[in-house]
Amino acid sequence: MPLVEGKARQTTSVVRESEGNIILLKELRDGTLTVAGCIAALSLDGRVCTANSGVATTEVTFGAGGLATNEFDLHVAVPAGVAIIPLELNITYEAYGSALLTENAMQSGSGSVTGAGTSITPLSSNLLTGLKSACVVTGSPVAGTALTTDVKEIWRDIDQLAITIATVAQIRVPYAYRWSAKKAGVLDVVGPNQQLCVWAAANAGTGFISLKYAELPASAVR
Repeated sequence: MPLVEGKARQTTSVVRESEGNIILLKELRDGTLTVAGCIAALSLDGRVCTANSGVATTEVTFGAGGLATNEFDLHVAVPAGVAIIPLELNITYEAYGSALLTENAMQSGSGSVTGAGTSITPLSSNLLTGLKSACVVTGSPVAGTALTTDVKEIWRDIDQLAITIATVAQIRVPYAYRWSAKKAGVLDVVGPNQQLCVWAAANAGTGFISLKYAELPASAVR
């Protein structure tokens, strides 16, 4: 039967090889070949980052009123030479305020600038790699400048009537809104020199936002 030669105890960092280079297959110690999905492989390499706006018992205040394109609830600025792929977005409300349309959305493009906000440090999926995100992530910024070029809406979810529940008899609306690239079936590449913007718009909303994205050198996805 045909044999495949492998290299045991591969301890060096995983890198993208140059075109035409011979590469070795990765095996377990008993010689079994391993196959990892794209996202799993990126996660093990420390290439997936999580950015949280609001943590534990400390929620943040979302932009009040209807969705304003220049008032973001989470803003990711992708620098030159870098590309990101949004993988999962979770928006959780603790309060909505009075009755009003609730709009949750995520867009990519360029030209947006944030006002002052909370600086967020994204964390790698594998801290052992020492990799850190090169993106500038801002939570709950004041109004700035909206996206102007190559604006792409990746996701939107709304409720026509959302209100903070005051009595048991009041109607209940979803408190959590989820989006995933896996469910959408599309990996949207954002960058370089682009921005990823998230909105959680309600009458007087408070809650939490958690965003997961893969981050790679732009050359890796061209």
